[in-house]
Amino acid sequence: MSDGSGASRNRLRVLLVEDAQDIREVFTLLLRAEGAEVVATGSGREAMDLAARREFDVILTDLGLPDIPGDAVIRRVLATARRRPRVIVLTGYDEPFVSRARQAGADVVFTKPIAWATLAQTLAETSGARQQAGRRLAAA
Repeated sequence: MSDGSGASRNRLRVLLVEDAQDIREVFTLLLRAEGAEVVATGSGREAMDLAARREFDVILTDLGLPDIPGDAVIRRVLATARRRPRVIVLTGYDEPFVSRARQAGADVVFTKPIAWATLAQTLAETSGARQQAGRRLAAA
């Protein structure tokens, strides 16, 4: 995900929303090992507050949150974002929750368990697309 320069502005900024503390901690470590800047929370309300204050490239969220349904978090974040983040959902639920996540604006929905390599590849694609867009803007 990183171009190796270590420049903070080139790092993928990820908002991780996962209520299970052990999963949240492991994903935070793995994402940082991939070069991402990670802000993690277990609360949908806090995720909405964080997204309102900061720009993120990716919102990586669970659907089954204890305070607000994940699809409501997605809708709110997308409605208030200055620049639309890519929304990746990880859920232990199947239909109709997968459809609800997509209707809310999720770009990708994975059902748990997920292989880390699959998620890392999706994030790398996001990072690559973001860097290409930045180069196009700089050239304009």
